[in-house]
Amino acid sequence: MLFAFPELEFFSLTLQKEFRGVRRREGILLAGPSGWGEFSPFPNYAPIEDSLWLRAALESAFVPIEFPQNSSVAVNAIIGDNEDPYLGSARALNEFGCTTIKIKVGLDVDQDVERVQEIVRAFVEAGQLNKLLIRLDANGRWGIEQAINTIAELQSVPIEYIEQPCRSATQLRKLRKKLTVPIAVDETIRTDGQYQVSEFADLAIIKVSPLGGIDAVERLIEKLDVPVRFSSALESSVGLSSSLLAAHKFAPDQVAGLGTGMLLATDTVKQSAIPHGGRIRVAKCEPDPEQLARVPLSKTQQDLWRKRLAQAWQLIPESQLASWGVPKWSVQG
Repeated sequence: MLFAFPELEFFSLTLQKEFRGVRRREGILLAGPSGWGEFSPFPNYAPIEDSLWLRAALESAFVPIEFPQNSSVAVNAIIGDNEDPYLGSARALNEFGCTTIKIKVGLDVDQDVERVQEIVRAFVEAGQLNKLLIRLDANGRWGIEQAINTIAELQSVPIEYIEQPCRSATQLRKLRKKLTVPIAVDETIRTDGQYQVSEFADLAIIKVSPLGGIDAVERLIEKLDVPVRFSSALESSVGLSSSLLAAHKFAPDQVAGLGTGMLLATDTVKQSAIPHGGRIRVAKCEPDPEQLARVPLSKTQQDLWRKRLAQAWQLIPESQLASWGVPKWSVQG
């Protein structure tokens, strides 16, 4: 099955370091009358999940959305599982001006505590401890007891919230009764379709691409009963544009988790969407031909991505495509 779309650009980006088992980010950029959209769902996603990414990409390419002038969004830096937290925090502070640091946790208690304390050490040595906020992201890898024990060891640390400490809403509900640190949820919203989040968490993490675009996010936020924070799904700078706009529109005074351009060694644009003074400019990014030439995707992988795109396309209602003004290109093979 092959997808006959008039203008596609394939890419394969390299990360600075392995991040949650990911070394490269592959995907497709597709062009429309409103610019470019990005289709780059993760390898383990099912077609229905891919179709949400495609909705977001088509919205970006075909729906005219006005970007504000001279606006920016405050962002956190992110420390991955395989990154030295001291060096990563020092770089985030000195090079990018980020004072909110998100760190991946979910190892054993001692390792998690040590990694968080290294962030604190970096800020103490820089004389900036009073500005530091830490976000812990366990990606559902903690059990209730481990979460309680870890937080007990970090009582003196300026923790803003814990993101997805446990996997299920049932576990989160039990944990929330035992902790005073706010709990944010990410995967629970996307996989369980939970809207009454206040029953088990204090914040909702919103990712534009996996949720289907800005319009879908707006409708979701209307249903949620807790405040939101925006985060990225490790897109290229082209894909990150929609997330920056959504964060500016729906949570303008909050620090967004959109500093993931810091994790990329290569990109689809000349000037990556990375923080300066802790903020990223809100703008529509366009791919650069020279940069795309440096991040090619093999013919075999291109064929696999075309098939994946075609499968996702079949799951989007024709009425939705028509409302966006998307032509009916053929699916062949």
